[in-house]
Amino acid sequence: MPDSARLPPVRLRALVAATDPADVGAIASALGGAGHEIVTAYRVETAVARLVEETPDYVVISLPPRDPDLITLIARLHARSDAPILLVTDMRDEDQVVAALDAGAADVVPLPIRHLELVARIHAALRKRPPATTTAGGNLDGLEVDGGRHEARVAGRPVALTPTEFELLAVVAAWRGGIVDHWKLLRAGWPDHRDVDPETLRTHLNHLNQKLIAAGHPGLRNVRGRGYGLRIESGELGGGPQD
Repeated sequence: MPDSARLPPVRLRALVAATDPADVGAIASALGGAGHEIVTAYRVETAVARLVEETPDYVVISLPPRDPDLITLIARLHARSDAPILLVTDMRDEDQVVAALDAGAADVVPLPIRHLELVARIHAALRKRPPATTTAGGNLDGLEVDGGRHEARVAGRPVALTPTEFELLAVVAAWRGGIVDHWKLLRAGWPDHRDVDPETLRTHLNHLNQKLIAAGHPGLRNVRGRGYGLRIESGELGGGPQD
């Protein structure tokens, strides 16, 4: 009987993101033995899209420590969801561990994978998860965000955005009317930079807001001291970006 079979059955959904099928298999063995449902992704864009589509309870990433996409992927996933992110990797450099945690990882799990330890760390991360944010449901007032194509449309018409503006819009759209804090927005727009001037964020969001309004969408709203979200007129959220 595998070690994980002794754990109490908890039906959770996991997103497993890894480029090596063998790593996916090893992680899936541990999670499957604990009764968890598994959704897999082998590319960065696939992982980001499935996070939004599948709404997993937690995410497990397994990429080499020096993979150039690693920190960016953690930051993008963390910006789009409050699901805990666990990194399973052979990471021995303290600076790399700090960078992963700073980007949004809830835990860094060393290799080789030990089934009981991995599942226990997942449960610990879930216990620390903050209460879910109340959102406005599925009505985005005609806004569509296509993560695979990096395209945004309002009422079927494309909105021309810079890459950074698209990343910011993808985050606020993923929260579907909920407020996204400034830290998440900074990590989403500039995942490889830790010291971005908040005024830079504000400038990009103002430009994004103007483009949304010009396209016929109500735009963004700014809650002082908290962050930004989509303005959903039918959701009675009210208020646009403010100084």
